[in-house]
Amino acid sequence: MNSTLSRLKAVAVTAMAFAVGAFCTLGIVWLLGAFLPDAVGAREFGAYSPHSSIAALSDLRAIMALSAIFSVLTGLVLIIDSQYCDRMIAVLADVLLMVMAAIAGFVAGYWILLRLAGYSNFLDVGFLRTAIIAPVVVFVVSLLPLAKVRAVIPARIALVSILLLGGPVLLVLTD
Repeated sequence: MNSTLSRLKAVAVTAMAFAVGAFCTLGIVWLLGAFLPDAVGAREFGAYSPHSSIAALSDLRAIMALSAIFSVLTGLVLIIDSQYCDRMIAVLADVLLMVMAAIAGFVAGYWILLRLAGYSNFLDVGFLRTAIIAPVVVFVVSLLPLAKVRAVIPARIALVSILLLGGPVLLVLTD
């Protein structure tokens, strides 16, 4: 993706699409689970109940670990001078941002339907804080002009240090 604005648009569209998809999927699963006999597969929908699905996708440890690795990898790529590795970092950032947007959209879609159905709020401030930190870090780090940072040795050394130490700090921020 080229511009910052187009990247933000892609993230927003992905999150909205997954919110709509999750909302509809949960509604369909509830309907099928209510009307299909167990012999036809209704029992298997239990694994995709709201509680099970939300629990699986709202565990942000994997996202925080991938974001931490992204930070460390970016620091390592700053040490070397490789256009290929610079491009790899840009692609990894886009992939991570899209996955995070998809997860956020999924959780939002389920949250909306569950709230409409009268269920209590399952999102807390700790979850929201953690869910926001990872994409912000990945997005900000992905905006770094790696070639320009390499040209200024003190900035390069400082940024490599920050990125290498920042990765493990992200892991500590996980609730």
